[in-house]
Amino acid sequence: MSRTNRGVTRNRQVCRSHGVTGVLVEPRGGSERAVVVLGGSEGGMHERDAVALAEEGFTALALAYFGAHDVPPVLVDVPLEYFTRALDLLESRGFGPGSIGLLGGSRGGEAALLVGSRDERVGSVVSVVGSGVVTQGIDYRAGRLDRILRTPGPAWTVGGEPVPFLPYAVSPELVDLIERHEPVALRDAFAPLPADPAELDRVSIPVERIRGGVLLVSAADDQMWDSPGYSAVAAERLRRAQHPYPWAHVILPGVGHMIAGPPGGAFTTSLGPGPGVTFRHGGEPVLTTYARKETWSRTTGFLRYTLPRDEPA
Repeated sequence: MSRTNRGVTRNRQVCRSHGVTGVLVEPRGGSERAVVVLGGSEGGMHERDAVALAEEGFTALALAYFGAHDVPPVLVDVPLEYFTRALDLLESRGFGPGSIGLLGGSRGGEAALLVGSRDERVGSVVSVVGSGVVTQGIDYRAGRLDRILRTPGPAWTVGGEPVPFLPYAVSPELVDLIERHEPVALRDAFAPLPADPAELDRVSIPVERIRGGVLLVSAADDQMWDSPGYSAVAAERLRRAQHPYPWAHVILPGVGHMIAGPPGGAFTTSLGPGPGVTFRHGGEPVLTTYARKETWSRTTGFLRYTLPRDEPA
């Protein structure tokens, strides 16, 4: 355990004792609301995000679910029961049902919606450039991007069984871009959303089961995947179910994929590295920079509004 000079305490040992890989960050003086932070397809844990949340008054658990020590090396066959242990950890520290939130970016947003739909202790879910549709796993061991996309496997399992998912669809045009070392839009590698309602239902997340608020934030020019379309699937399920808790789907115009997490330095490009490729993230860098700050403000405000806290008698 160590204390930073910004008034927060970081605790790794408590995570190990509960069988999860992560860092628990608590504000000095404690908190009555907790948030689990889930990163995206880059893997690892987002400790900086957890520290930023703790500075806003939340207890935050930066949870690694792949790509770190003691968790799967790739985003394949990750058991959703693992996330349950993270909620058990927070419950053991006094956070009751409804006082725990989930915050995920990109694939972490998909995970947050999945976990929230399965555990009634979750009182708020924020999915930033996430998905209301379950998508295929990512096995980086396959090498170049097109080989990764052609390697079958589910991202998530329940009880050892794969959760149905929307697969990738690798086109000759995408392979040509990769071979010519041109920037690629990963969103072009996903199969279209199923036109058959039954098939769409099979791969979509039952977000209407979340017993709390749901905030979906999408980037209109997201080139990594169709976060507006995938999140719209979740929004439609909430609308049809007349979800009794606060919820919203916000689509930010002119911005790209890189809006998750606390604000940092200004973006100067909409390109980024990938496995053997350069990815197009989309959006105007200046707009994306401001959108990230706006999204963080929306996120913390929504979590405060939807996660209860004890009031003085």
